[in-house]
Amino acid sequence: MLDIDVTISLETTWHAMEDLVSEGLVRSIGISNYDIFLTRDCLAYSKIKPAVNQIETHPYFQRDSLVKFCQKHGVAVTAHTPLGGGLANIEWFGSSSALDDPVIQDLAQKYKKTPAQIALRWGIQRNTIVIPKSSKLQRLEENAGIFDFQLSKEDMLCIKAIDRKLRTNQPEKFWGIDLYA
Repeated sequence: MLDIDVTISLETTWHAMEDLVSEGLVRSIGISNYDIFLTRDCLAYSKIKPAVNQIETHPYFQRDSLVKFCQKHGVAVTAHTPLGGGLANIEWFGSSSALDDPVIQDLAQKYKKTPAQIALRWGIQRNTIVIPKSSKLQRLEENAGIFDFQLSKEDMLCIKAIDRKLRTNQPEKFWGIDLYA
């Protein structure tokens, strides 16, 4: 069982972070993995609204309602898993990867780009901030090669159609605990 301090609320924590801004110790504060309801609550009690909500979002887990809600309220959205976890999640958790989806593969051929570049460009065109993780120089260079093309509206709709509501970042498996027990 996780040892979680239940005496400190998210609101109390948020106000402490606002104090850091007031004291000039940090410039911006944000939230991570907040759903619509937690984001709404934070907006209601905050004096300084969150600059960003960092969430898992990728072609197989698009979270359109949350993304649009945040953007409507001036909260930037950062995709911490914009490639859907790629090979790591397949190896670690047995999840499928949007990079292997025929739609993404076909678009990669059409635009002469990698599947990852298609997924990252899709994220950029949704007005989300994408932060792909890679330790390989070649992939880092490829990931930066997404600003010399744009996906058509029709191709954006094709990617929208492959949403599986599939969370690939599975903390219960990573941490080795059953979150639903």
